[in-house]
Amino acid sequence: MNIRSNQFMNFGKVKHWVLLGVFVLSVNAASAQSQSSSSNPYVRLGNKAIMDGDFKAAVNALEKVKSPDTLVTYMLGYSHIRCANYNKAITSFTKLLSQSPNNFSAYYWRGKARNTLAVQSDNKLSEAERGKMLQGSIDDFSNAIRLNPDDLSYYQSRGMAYRDLGILQGTNSTAVYDKSLAEEAYQKSIDDLQHVLNSNSKREDLAKEIKKVKIYKTNLSK
Repeated sequence: MNIRSNQFMNFGKVKHWVLLGVFVLSVNAASAQSQSSSSNPYVRLGNKAIMDGDFKAAVNALEKVKSPDTLVTYMLGYSHIRCANYNKAITSFTKLLSQSPNNFSAYYWRGKARNTLAVQSDNKLSEAERGKMLQGSIDDFSNAIRLNPDDLSYYQSRGMAYRDLGILQGTNSTAVYDKSLAEEAYQKSIDDLQHVLNSNSKREDLAKEIKKVKIYKTNLSK
């Protein structure tokens, strides 16, 4: 299986600048409530490193914080993603969700990490493990949508995860081949991507992706 996953990091570069503003506001807001975010030198170093785009330095600093609060855990998880440490990112966001179960951003980023990890061709996951990881990614995006239904990027990401799951289940050389499940995954991918396209008809990239997924679905019958 050879599923390209570069769309994740490209999207991450765009959203990165938005999140930097969130980090600044969050750190400032938390400083009045959280001693670790206001006075801990490693938190300050980690935040500065994130603002500078040096995510390795951010990880090195934030991992030294003892008893990190939810903000620090979020910053660490995001930094792991930017360093392509997806397993560690999943661990961080899972910890964050145990503390803050309604954090839709944590669901989103854990979903992105799971999706990217599942489609990497150089990891040691079995096909069954890849399928489980993709389903976990879809579940994360669904939770993000449930908590914040107005963010179209969540639908787009879930649509791409459904597409990847369809590719896996629709490849007859895999141990998880299931034509009916692949067809269902492809249709859900089309539905999610079309939902985003309906809100912005100028998204030619999505229109092309929908056409591709429809071809994948049609080819299942051949």
